[in-house]
Amino acid sequence: MNTIDLVTQKIHLLPPDKQEEVLDFIEFLIIKYQPETSRKSAEELAIERMKDLDDPDNPDKWETVIDIGDEIDEDALNEWLEKRGYKKTLSNQNT
Repeated sequence: MNTIDLVTQKIHLLPPDKQEEVLDFIEFLIIKYQPETSRKSAEELAIERMKDLDDPDNPDKWETVIDIGDEIDEDALNEWLEKRGYKKTLSNQNT
């Protein structure tokens, strides 16, 4: 029996929370021992965590282009931001 078979056999003996710990440790080892050239940047890792966006396969939806003179629907913008957990803070300062 090879190592993979032994690990597979023994992991089934653990409770689910301990199986998760084993998985976390394996993922840690993969990151630790992968070559530096194949490691992901902070930006790449952050983008991977953004899976809750409406359409993660279409990065064009992540930015908005507004031309000079275009009106902004502030109510829709605020609703969109609040839906994603952003809090609105009003400032009294005029610049």
